[in-house]
Amino acid sequence: MTLVFLIVGAVLVVAIALVAVGRVVARTAGQIRPAVYELPAAVEWIADRLPGEVTARVSYGDVTQILQWHLDWFFDAGMASKHGEEIGGETSRIDGGVAAEDAAIDAVVARSIASHGPDPIDVVCVLDLQMQYLEAIGALEQELDVDNDLL
Repeated sequence: MTLVFLIVGAVLVVAIALVAVGRVVARTAGQIRPAVYELPAAVEWIADRLPGEVTARVSYGDVTQILQWHLDWFFDAGMASKHGEEIGGETSRIDGGVAAEDAAIDAVVARSIASHGPDPIDVVCVLDLQMQYLEAIGALEQELDVDNDLL
């Protein structure tokens, strides 16, 4: 009789555990995983993919500086946050939470020129890879087709 109670109890505990785990998995399955940007990982990823002629002119320090300027622009525009902070709402200073890529490139190239940093062509190459990196880690949403998506 004791053996029957142990078996029924074990089956009951396993069933409760499976139901609890299943509910949590189902609840979190639909949630979007937050994208976490780590500058050293981004520098390494981008530096590994730069064309040879660009790597001959820019150092890891230059890539880091360009990426920092780019992140500063995103932060100033309200499109980036410190770890654990939400983005959007009142913190977003770009209408609708959409940042124009050309404005970011112009701002970073201007900072590079002002500080006698890397050549504008090299800056654009780094920023193009930066956008690919942001897409790879899931930090960017798909681009909207204004003519079709908003009608």
